[in-house]
Amino acid sequence: MDTVVTIAILAMMFMLGAVFGSFACCQAWRWRYHAVKKKDLGQWSVCMHCKKRIKWYDNIPIFSWLILRGKCRNCHKKIGIADFLSEISLAVAFLMMSWAYLLPILTQWDILALHPEFLAVRLAIFVVILILLVVLMVLAVYDAKWGELPTVLLMLAIIIGAMVFLLKIYEERLVDNSDVLGLMWSALGGVLILSGTCFVIYKASKERLMGGGDWLLALSLALALSDWWLALWTIFLANLLGDVIALPSALKKKGHVVHFGPFLVAAFVIVMVLGNCLPLLIQVGI
Repeated sequence: MDTVVTIAILAMMFMLGAVFGSFACCQAWRWRYHAVKKKDLGQWSVCMHCKKRIKWYDNIPIFSWLILRGKCRNCHKKIGIADFLSEISLAVAFLMMSWAYLLPILTQWDILALHPEFLAVRLAIFVVILILLVVLMVLAVYDAKWGELPTVLLMLAIIIGAMVFLLKIYEERLVDNSDVLGLMWSALGGVLILSGTCFVIYKASKERLMGGGDWLLALSLALALSDWWLALWTIFLANLLGDVIALPSALKKKGHVVHFGPFLVAAFVIVMVLGNCLPLLIQVGI
């Protein structure tokens, strides 16, 4: 594939990710406002301090936050860094997932086009994973800010994770000498390793190191990974990130609770990308 076309595709996916990152953060606020205030914020984005509508030119993902230095144009109160982080994080996640999933599909399009059913499944897996990332970002923002994981969103994440798993099974059936049973056993192992570990930590720490919703979040991630080895790396990286970033505060402050959801989501994205990119890099000799 031409380098210019590749850069253009990745740039477009980066911008698309930033847009959905802004959407995810907005939905987290709307969900919280509805849960606490028992009413909706309305269809337009507003400042949570002065309640004035945010103009479209102040609502451009990443750039508007940087230009306004994270403050509302009207009241000059800080908007918060969560908006910026969700936009840049999902932008990078979309870019990396496109590199891992979409570019190999486009590069081999002529060959894959000879097998339209297989091509459709590969594209479906990519699209469903992107949808899962948006839901996960809403959960990560909500957990980071308020220390909760809404049950409805967790169930949605599990359903989408299960969809990825079923698509991978269908893809495996389309491949010659496929090992559907092996994939199912590997996925089950991943569930036990990732979700099971989170459940044990949740119970053993009495919710200090992990909340009750984290093992359900981990279940959705394990289903999407569908691989015990990737699940093992995910729980390892999530705990490593948690130990480095959050554990020191938990040890210093009595009663401090670690919000583990964002670390699980971050580790999941890293493992998903590397799990698909490393074999590709090895093939091209990088």
